[in-house]
Amino acid sequence: MSAVDWTLIIGYPLEEAIEYLREEEQPYRVVVTAPPNKRETTSDDESELRIIAVRSADGCLDLICAVGDWSVA
Repeated sequence: MSAVDWTLIIGYPLEEAIEYLREEEQPYRVVVTAPPNKRETTSDDESELRIIAVRSADGCLDLICAVGDWSVA
């Protein structure tokens, strides 16, 4: 694992965060989440995904991502 504090990428767009991780040769996995009672993210929404959390797991980073609409209906 890198000595970098990867929490600094929280709030970044997924594509930009992945670019930084690749530059640092840091392995990662993308985990997409959605608030309760909201539709699941589709491939059309991937450009809108943002990092909402980062956790270390099994020698890599889990990038927890969601779209920005967490409004309560």
